[in-house]
Amino acid sequence: MSLLIPVALLALVVPLVVALLRANELFCVRVEGRNVRLLRGRMPQRLLDDITDVLRAAPVGRGAVRVVVEDRRARVHVEGDISPEQAQQLRNTVSMWPVPKIRAAPKRRAGA
Repeated sequence: MSLLIPVALLALVVPLVVALLRANELFCVRVEGRNVRLLRGRMPQRLLDDITDVLRAAPVGRGAVRVVVEDRRARVHVEGDISPEQAQQLRNTVSMWPVPKIRAAPKRRAGA
């Protein structure tokens, strides 16, 4: 019985921590080979097209691009096989978009 209470508290706290960590996330894009797909968030189609062009210009095995809000600006975090040159191109591309425009993008339909 004494173990049940900490396990229950942990089960309640973990989703809260995940939600707080993603609270400032605008979107997350996953790339595998030439396949680029929006995992979470909202973004204008033109921005997704520009990001796709950057990621398809040179071969990328696997990676992810997360864009978060820091100091009222969009900040790009890359992970995986994305080269430093591509990361800089992604930062340049995203910096052209103000945060309110990204947030105002329509929600993606399921399967889109």
